[in-house]
Amino acid sequence: MGMLDRYRKKGGFVQLLNTLETTGKDKQEKFLKMIYDESPVWDAELKKRLLTVEKVMGWNTAYLAEIFPRIQPLQLAMIVGGLPPEKATAFLAVLTFKERKQVEELLKEKKPSPGETSAGIMKLFSEIRKMEAEGSLKFDKFDPDMVIPEDIEDKLGKGAVMSLVSSASVEAAVAAMDAPPTGLPTNVAEELTALRRKLVQLSQENQKLQTDNQSMRDKLDQIKKIA
Repeated sequence: MGMLDRYRKKGGFVQLLNTLETTGKDKQEKFLKMIYDESPVWDAELKKRLLTVEKVMGWNTAYLAEIFPRIQPLQLAMIVGGLPPEKATAFLAVLTFKERKQVEELLKEKKPSPGETSAGIMKLFSEIRKMEAEGSLKFDKFDPDMVIPEDIEDKLGKGAVMSLVSSASVEAAVAAMDAPPTGLPTNVAEELTALRRKLVQLSQENQKLQTDNQSMRDKLDQIKKIA
């Protein structure tokens, strides 16, 4: 029985994602290595949606303003205090003036231990997932790649690599292709557009080959288990 078998049921993907996000870094990396060895497709889709401090800091501040008030200042301080100086500075920059002052004051009194930093990060991730489940935080509005389709386990079971590009990204790519480059001679612009379309076609063919290859691997694994 493979490690992933228990997560292939409906809701299993989210369950595994939550497990990874509430696991220490070293253990998480070992866990992901086991997942990759069993299914590179699951590994890729999990990593795409795995919360990290860096990913959170890259979100629009309008959405961070909805998240951070739900986190105690002490927990924010534990996160900031455990980050490398450059990342700590970047994290402070996305806080409101009031939040930043509270965190800075707390850090003057206490330097967090690695365990306290890890606990603060897990609390942040847990709150984000809670907001997602409640519907108060909608990833499709600011980070489409984080969206988890309801039938993701079925698609992954068929070896589908379905969200290498989000629907929003596809629409943007199509719009960019259909808009001819400006400032270039007509013949050059037409050739560039043709090359863009060829690149998309080759990417789609490559994606299909990867999907077929993974599907064959999964079938081979099933045959080995039966044998």
